Amino acid sequence: MHKIHAVIIDDEDAAIEVLCWQLSEYCPNVCVVGKSNNVAEGIALINETNPELIFLDIEMPVQNGFALLDAFDDPPFDIIFTTAYNQYAIKAFKFCAFDYLLKPIDADDLKETIARYTTKKKGSIKEQLKELSQQLQLKQVNRIALPTSDCLMMLKPEQIVRLESESNYTRIYLDDGKKYLVAKTLKELEDTLTPYSFFRIHHSHLVNLTHIRSLVRSDGGYVIMSDHSEIPVARNKKSAFLEQFSRL
Repeated sequence: MHKIHAVIIDDEDAAIEVLCWQLSEYCPNVCVVGKSNNVAEGIALINETNPELIFLDIEMPVQNGFALLDAFDDPPFDIIFTTAYNQYAIKAFKFCAFDYLLKPIDADDLKETIARYTTKKKGSIKEQLKELSQQLQLKQVNRIALPTSDCLMMLKPEQIVRLESESNYTRIYLDDGKKYLVAKTLKELEDTLTPYSFFRIHHSHLVNLTHIRSLVRSDGGYVIMSDHSEIPVARNKKSAFLEQFSRL
């Protein structure tokens, strides 16, 4: 059996150990020849071990996974991104990754990805883009990870009705009436959720356009959401909001 030499680069030791265990348990043809917690060490490790495959975390302090790939003009290895944030899959097109895996990594997803890699290997750029596009469409239904004070919530975007800024935190309101305080700014969540029909109609409010039930033009303008909340539309956001809302 051909052994695939792989390197894992992730800033979380626990994530590395879990992936190492999953690979040994479910993908015995993958041999982990190195592990690293940051970009600088990762570059040195790649040059030292010449791996065939890299499992690369995207969100890392100081420099992210894309910065590591910028160090290689023509990478002699394949890439499988690992990330908790689905929106990063779009950026993977730039680097022609073989695939990406959403954290927490599902064992079946890992086995399926390695099986495809074993049989297909690295094809042409055009083939890789087609493959990644297909995988992106399949995984687009997956959930996004949102950190609260005591857990990591995995939510489908359509569950979220609206979000409200609370300084460096954000209050998230769900369609089942529950609400949570998330340890992320509204701006960070705006970047994550905009591809899922969310729009920031006010500096303190981000709403799911599909949960708007009516638009009231009086009193400066506001929307009534599916949870019956009334959210003001900022004057400088009104034109862009109406254009976006009309496309639904």
